[in-house]
Amino acid sequence: MKYEPLGFIEDGVTYHIYADKKTVTITAKKEEVEIKCAGVTFKETIAEAKRLINNQLHSKI
Repeated sequence: MKYEPLGFIEDGVTYHIYADKKTVTITAKKEEVEIKCAGVTFKETIAEAKRLINNQLHSKI
């Protein structure tokens, strides 16, 4: 069975969320920066993805 990702855009960052019974995986992309983050819950994984993408964007400046 193929699942379609959930997604949203916040502050110009596109987030795609993939989930199964055990893991949540998020891909975040803005400009040329892309990260992947995996976790157990939506809340913790989204927070981690936001933190990682912000760190990557600020380190490019």
